[in-house]
Amino acid sequence: MDNKKKWTIVGIVVVVLAVIAGIGYGVGHKTTAETLQSQQWTLTNEEESNTAKFEKDGTMIVGKEPLTVNYKYSVQKQGNVEYLKLTHHEDLGSDSIYYFKIKKTDSGYSLTLDKGKTNQPAKNEMDVMKTKNNLVEQ
Repeated sequence: MDNKKKWTIVGIVVVVLAVIAGIGYGVGHKTTAETLQSQQWTLTNEEESNTAKFEKDGTMIVGKEPLTVNYKYSVQKQGNVEYLKLTHHEDLGSDSIYYFKIKKTDSGYSLTLDKGKTNQPAKNEMDVMKTKNNLVEQ
């Protein structure tokens, strides 16, 4: 076999291995939103703990039945920082919009309120969600 054929075969093998590795990474790697949706969580802060469930339709349900609060959520990445954006619809007045920096921990995620991005109604409200929260896997 001449050198040209050897290099062609080596090139094909490298491309096939790269494609397999890329597919394997895509199958095994979940986004933060997918990880949140895949299980039940306990939301803890300095005052209390509640269950938290992330639905595929973008709804986060926090609390213990029959007292639950619904938020619309999305996970957004800005530079190296990932944010959990929560919107709580208010019947009277402006919606509360929270932005939490979300970081992976050994037991789940830490959520730290970004006061610069969070709107004033949310800062005034701060009912279930506090400045520092943790999502712990159940």
